[in-house]
Amino acid sequence: MKRRDFIKLSGMSIASLALSGCVPSQANTNTGAAAPPPAAAPAPNIPELAYRVQDANAPAVYFLPQVSQDALVKAYTATGRQLTGKVGLKLSFETPDGPYLNPQLLQKLRDQLDGTFMDCNGFSAPRNTTAGHLRLARDHGFTAVGPVDILDADGDLDLPVHGGKYLKVHRTGAHFANYDSMLSLVRFKAHHIRDYGGTIKNLTICLASTSGKALIHSAGREEYGYSPSDMESFLESMADAAKAALDAKPDRWIFINVLCGFAPSDSCRDAKPLPDIGVLASLDPVALDQAAVDFTFGAAPSPAVREVWERDHNVRVLQYAEERGVGRRHYRLLPVD
Repeated sequence: MKRRDFIKLSGMSIASLALSGCVPSQANTNTGAAAPPPAAAPAPNIPELAYRVQDANAPAVYFLPQVSQDALVKAYTATGRQLTGKVGLKLSFETPDGPYLNPQLLQKLRDQLDGTFMDCNGFSAPRNTTAGHLRLARDHGFTAVGPVDILDADGDLDLPVHGGKYLKVHRTGAHFANYDSMLSLVRFKAHHIRDYGGTIKNLTICLASTSGKALIHSAGREEYGYSPSDMESFLESMADAAKAALDAKPDRWIFINVLCGFAPSDSCRDAKPLPDIGVLASLDPVALDQAAVDFTFGAAPSPAVREVWERDHNVRVLQYAEERGVGRRHYRLLPVD
């Protein structure tokens, strides 16, 4: 499929989001509905993907061209890894007015794994307190689907960073030690926040306790409060933290990105709405995010525009993560029926 055809499809009315398993915002969604969301409309064919290769040794990224409960279960199964013991479902309960995964979309997979939804506290209200964060999780419908755990409700846990450039520890919540295996679930955000929102962020900033967030943002200089470093030091600190998260539970992670339809909410020139694309899953978080970047930023009308989009959304964190041995950017894309 040519890029111009993908762009044409991306101009579909944003009304198609009504079919999505993702929630654009709290204001226009009833997350208390008990019925599971309908299957999304078929996604467009696979576009040209810059980092896709045919190398049999490249990490596999599994692709299902729909957003649905069944697609998530199939994506998990396709990875070939079974999560055992007490399973943590690492995601973000997001902000009160921001986009988030509809928890009803996660019902089948949560039930199959008997998993617990988890997140860490943050700097801003209501997520700056455990009580406020739990209310947000309830308001967004997660507590109606499964148990919820705020990892740093009872203190911090330091995960050692081996060979890091800026960080010596990745500081998460003490409850992280209670889980045997982990599933990362992300509503991939391309044109929404300053840094693109994917699996690497879920393993780092989102997995970090409030103190851990301070460490990453400051490149290890500040343990309390938001004190940002320069951008490259911050991105390299994220790469340090991602390596520590994987090392803490080796071979006990699975990663899933859900690519929902969205309307751009940033200032990127030429960005247009995209329909639901589908579900991506992998055992390699770098390959997974790179594939999601290829599907979304790959919709740019030219390589030059894509380069600007990726620079402005700090996609180069994937290069730093690859340098740390977190994963590889070039991947095989394996469609799943």
